[in-house]
Amino acid sequence: MLYRDSGVDIGRGDSIVDFLKSIINLKPENIGPFAAIIELNILREYREPVLLASTDGIGTKIDLALKWKKLDGLGYDLFAMCANDIAVYGAKPLFFLDYYAAGYLDLNDSKVVLKSLVEACEKYNCALVGGETAELPDVLEKGKFDIAGFIVGVQEKSRLPNPNKVKPGDILVGLPSSGIHSNGYSLVRAIVQKAHLEAEFRLGEKTLRDILLEPTRVYVGLTEEVFKRFDIKGAAHITGGGIPGNLSRVIPPNCDAVVDKNSWEIPQIFRFLQTKGEVPEDEMWRVFNMGIGFVFIVSKEELESFVQFLKIKGESFHIIGEITKGSGKVVLK
Repeated sequence: MLYRDSGVDIGRGDSIVDFLKSIINLKPENIGPFAAIIELNILREYREPVLLASTDGIGTKIDLALKWKKLDGLGYDLFAMCANDIAVYGAKPLFFLDYYAAGYLDLNDSKVVLKSLVEACEKYNCALVGGETAELPDVLEKGKFDIAGFIVGVQEKSRLPNPNKVKPGDILVGLPSSGIHSNGYSLVRAIVQKAHLEAEFRLGEKTLRDILLEPTRVYVGLTEEVFKRFDIKGAAHITGGGIPGNLSRVIPPNCDAVVDKNSWEIPQIFRFLQTKGEVPEDEMWRVFNMGIGFVFIVSKEELESFVQFLKIKGESFHIIGEITKGSGKVVLK
């Protein structure tokens, strides 16, 4: 019996590795036989450098992408989900590793996904230095795969946000999401199935496929500049748990974050899903980002210059609320 008789084809895995080597710009001195070699010369640019690390995946958005045959945004999703978690510290991404596992390594699918990851890393100046590709026939069924990522970034210690600086009167500034992002897709898929929604169903000018599989917005780059210019008291990446579940992580126990739900226009897709799935209002806010993907906490004193900076950069934003005295809760009103 050969290894491939058990469902694992080493040749397919090697083919993917060779493909990645052909499209990733790595210097020979950074390629080790078993691990990537990372030069840390960049740390000389910092007085007190600290490393920020995060790992994440993109959940069952993969299943919808497979069903509707649109995989080319999943690499961007993976990069965004990891990078945005270190963006809350204003970190500069340094390097990224991925883990791709499938019941059967479909070369076409894997190359499309991993190529988009390479593109995302290159776009945001983050080195994709390695990873693992696994064929797991007894763990994942044929036609299914999962992907996860790990990112490391660097920031000046003095620029890290300090929740203890957050006080009543501080302002919440939200940046728009690009859509659903990569959370809540088990509910999304259940609604799609329940309502018999098709990929080509049009909602406005776009198909449901394009709307629901829109890649997650990446906030690094902008956040690096923001943290260099302003004293950011806190920042939150709005993922699973919505605004209440994520903003509550960065406020002190003696304060509340009061969010005005009417301060921005909620994108049509969220209300569409709510109607089709008969989802309660509070559940929508607990599961989805509702159109806000990232939130800064800034002082009243810096608000005007902060807003002016965003305008100059051409960034859309919303003043979504403020910090009040409280008990560490997020209050939606």
